[in-house]
Amino acid sequence: LRNLLKPDQFPYQSKTGWTYDSGDYETTMRKAMDMIGYDALRAEQKQKRERGELMGIGMSFFTEAVGAGPRKDMDILGLGMADGCELRVHPTGKAVVRLSVQTQGQGHETTFAQIVAEELGIPPDDIEVVHGDTDQTPFGLGTYGSRSTPVSGGAAALVARKVRDKAKIIASGMLEVSVADLEWEKGSFHVKGDPSASVTIQDIAMRAHGAGDLPEGIEGGLDAQVCYNPENLTYPYGAYFCVVEVDPGTAVVKVRRFLAVDDCGTRINPMIIEGQVHGGIVDGIGMALMEMIAFDEEGNCLGGSLMDYLIPTAMEVPHLETGYTVTPSPHHPIGAKGIGESATVGSPPAVVNAVVDALAPFGVRHADMPLTPSRVWEAMQGRPRPPI
Repeated sequence: LRNLLKPDQFPYQSKTGWTYDSGDYETTMRKAMDMIGYDALRAEQKQKRERGELMGIGMSFFTEAVGAGPRKDMDILGLGMADGCELRVHPTGKAVVRLSVQTQGQGHETTFAQIVAEELGIPPDDIEVVHGDTDQTPFGLGTYGSRSTPVSGGAAALVARKVRDKAKIIASGMLEVSVADLEWEKGSFHVKGDPSASVTIQDIAMRAHGAGDLPEGIEGGLDAQVCYNPENLTYPYGAYFCVVEVDPGTAVVKVRRFLAVDDCGTRINPMIIEGQVHGGIVDGIGMALMEMIAFDEEGNCLGGSLMDYLIPTAMEVPHLETGYTVTPSPHHPIGAKGIGESATVGSPPAVVNAVVDALAPFGVRHADMPLTPSRVWEAMQGRPRPPI
């Protein structure tokens, strides 16, 4: 806790040149300690060690630079990292949003519909999300590195605000007041001091497509496009705890508990976030305990199929516990930071630290992944195998 940055130190310029956007690390860490019951676990561990049982408690605290996007800092083959987004509201009040990122199971259709819905007051079910089709979508740099929500999500919010700005001008003509006399309340504009004098985004969409006159200089239609070039990367972070038990006879490691407390800034869809975290934790458990590309003396791969390459199943994964704190990114349009890779960053060291902690009575202070039973056994005998 002494070494964690304090909230008033952000934005924080690291010695390696990165500018961490925001954080409240101590709050996240203390929440994780409370949720896992840290003091009680240490007391239990002491009793188990007195009986010769091997129990370990490991933790990791991480932050990750995600949302690859500032053109000034990053490019691919000379193309700066920025994402485009197009939004069109139909006369019916329904909308279509087009983005360059491609979903791989993360739930982009839901997330981006929710972002636009929040900005325009249109029900998410009335928003069609078109993505990953280069014949129909604007240019962008794709889905990877937890950049979908930080970059394309930012673009979706900004394009919706651009549409809302045009809608406000049209609404001023419909209500016969100046733009400055209008207030936005989710889904409609009303005259300041008179909420009864209002028009909905659906009313405005009809007017924009020809159901009446438009203010001078305003073209028909209710659409916009943007290319979002982020000001900076975003920095999600988290505190993870893992509790393991090691069989002293077989050296098999059992993950008994795993807790992840993440801070990904503004949370758009908690269920999707939890799904991302669950998948990353299981991936991390596999990396820490099982997954290894091994070769025989003739260079043949010994793990070329799922018959030989071990990955966790439901039998090896405990009930996963999750929590969160919320520290929005100050430069992102909606404060979101991204979550896709967080658990794959934080979970392997938490598992390894737990195993090393369990083996402390044997003088073990370091271990290399994957911590297979043979490697754990050799570490217990004082002759750790070198990494492959």
